[in-house]
Amino acid sequence: MFEYLTLLLPFLLLGFIAAGLSRISGVALSMIIVPTLLIWGATPLDVVAFMLLFVVYNNFTSETQDVRLDYKDLVLFPKWRLLIPLVLTVVGIFINPAIGIAVFMACFVLELLATVFKRIPERERPAVHRVIVLSVLSAIVTAIGAYVGPTISGDYYFGLVGLAILVITGFAWYAGRNRNAFKGIWEFIWVDFGILLGLFGIESSNYPSGLTRDYKSGGYAGLMVIFGVYGMFSLPSFITAIGAAIGIRMFGLYEFPKRGTFSYLAIGFAIAAVVCLYLVSPVPTGFDAVNTIMTQPMVQ
Repeated sequence: MFEYLTLLLPFLLLGFIAAGLSRISGVALSMIIVPTLLIWGATPLDVVAFMLLFVVYNNFTSETQDVRLDYKDLVLFPKWRLLIPLVLTVVGIFINPAIGIAVFMACFVLELLATVFKRIPERERPAVHRVIVLSVLSAIVTAIGAYVGPTISGDYYFGLVGLAILVITGFAWYAGRNRNAFKGIWEFIWVDFGILLGLFGIESSNYPSGLTRDYKSGGYAGLMVIFGVYGMFSLPSFITAIGAAIGIRMFGLYEFPKRGTFSYLAIGFAIAAVVCLYLVSPVPTGFDAVNTIMTQPMVQ
């Protein structure tokens, strides 16, 4: 039992601390978590599998921070229709556990999106066809990244991760200073950054909304690639997501200034994380031992 607690506690604390730092500065959680995972010895596959699951779960937490999902008021599955995803999930689990998880998460994602969309004032709602186009594009680029990311050599993977963090942070800073930049293609630029989520686990969906521009992550599509192609479910990720959820519920979410400027403190945290990553130059030893022990029965 003590062995399990020893393995779980660092991941739980990682999520909790990352949520706290994000609340203080506005820095994306991924820019704290991914460098930490690499310093701990994660391989590219470990990072991608970990972060895609974390992003999907954490987005649920963030989107529902001020939204209560009552089964009577659901949009797609209200009242008795709630049985539809439950039955499909159970059937999927009997066929293959991964299928059951995929079905459940797909239904949850769709319901969450529908609920949030419905609560947007009608005059402020984006066109439905535009939301669909951007969502599909985000799913495609993230899935491509998730397929390719785990194949990158671990010897220089951490260097590319640091570069990705700096690129997204620099772009967010520029967009905050130049409010009229990229007017016609803003959403498409951020959606295309979804490939960095698939490749390196770097996700920053709180930045566009903080800059009064918005887009949705394609993390679910990438996660399905990891399930289907690599057959991997990251248990440490789930524990970290719980730690982050506790932190978000306790501390809340960072609120960017109404004028849409970017946080210099977030830039500082991101740069510090990259500097630490480069100074350590981590060697990818893998999380195989962690996953093996955590899947063993607690009582022999």
